[in-house]
Amino acid sequence: MINYQIEETITVEEFREVLINSTLAERRPINNLETLSKMIAHGNLMVTARDNGKLVGIARSWTDF
Repeated sequence: MINYQIEETITVEEFREVLINSTLAERRPINNLETLSKMIAHGNLMVTARDNGKLVGIARSWTDF
């Protein structure tokens, strides 16, 4: 069962793995962990999809709430 939730933060490793397992790795700096970390830190709304705790999807965005 896939669980969707809003999360404050995820690990860089989880984020990188999702990018690699999708077509997004072709357009993202997957070998630059510092940049990936900043991408996570500067998104102020992250909705995740987890399958038995494993991150399988993410929507990262900026909002004005």
